[in-house]
Amino acid sequence: MAMAPSPSLVQVYTSPVAVAVWEWQDGLGTWHPYSATVCSFIEQQFVQQKGQRFGLGSLAHSIPLGQADPSLAPYIIDLPSWTQFRQDTGTMRAVRRHLFPQHSAPGRGVVWEWLSDDGSWTAYEASVCDYLEQQVARGN
Repeated sequence: MAMAPSPSLVQVYTSPVAVAVWEWQDGLGTWHPYSATVCSFIEQQFVQQKGQRFGLGSLAHSIPLGQADPSLAPYIIDLPSWTQFRQDTGTMRAVRRHLFPQHSAPGRGVVWEWLSDDGSWTAYEASVCDYLEQQVARGN
């Protein structure tokens, strides 16, 4: 069981019944959750902009991730297209939003990570974290 210290996902947007986790998709199709701080920032912007929709209900705003984490300054999330855009390279990646029950692993702030060959910790996608935590709870 590999778990490295990470900010709790519980700090991410919470409602009485759900926690929102935002993820981006890499070139191999793997989803990676943003940090709790970044998820919280994205969710706050998403909810705020959702309340400001007009006309056909399209979201007309982008979210600069550098405001939540300076190391992400090149990245902007374009809500209408559900993409992350890297300004300095032009790379675009899909983003998604998952709502998890408060009693789930993401809802409780549990993050599972794996140690890559370069020695860095990489979080599993939130649904995998939830599955792994369920298996541990069952004694598997």
